[in-house]
Amino acid sequence: MDAISNILVFALFIGTLVFFHELGHFAVAKWCGVKVHAFSLGFGPELIAFTKGETRYRIALLPLGGYVKMLGEQPGENEDPEEDYSRSLAAKPLWQRTAVVAAGPIANFLLAAVVYQALFIGTQTFSDTKLGVVSRTGAAYEAGIRPGDKITH
Repeated sequence: MDAISNILVFALFIGTLVFFHELGHFAVAKWCGVKVHAFSLGFGPELIAFTKGETRYRIALLPLGGYVKMLGEQPGENEDPEEDYSRSLAAKPLWQRTAVVAAGPIANFLLAAVVYQALFIGTQTFSDTKLGVVSRTGAAYEAGIRPGDKITH
């Protein structure tokens, strides 16, 4: 049972990182006017998906990554009418393309900063400094250290 809960916690942790990373790319792409075809958490077969506007939002089977598929992301891509070329990533100025690419790692950095700060909000209390387990065959036990002893300095 521990293995299953560890796998679920790992998937939740990785899924959160992937979500914020891809959300960074997605938000900046939309802000820059890039047409986004898909926002996916995970790879492989779709588990859940829906389309809103021109974007397909999906959760896939393998939660080890994700992607944001944008118009003009791949050279030679020709899925949309030519009148949409102005909305492709390739048609955007260098600073906008750079912003879209950099937004994922920046979103992860901001997430880490928020989580780090949240961990230290409020008064910090520490549990007592008493020993829990001392091996009977170890040097500490032979030196007289016992479970429940308090460490003072």
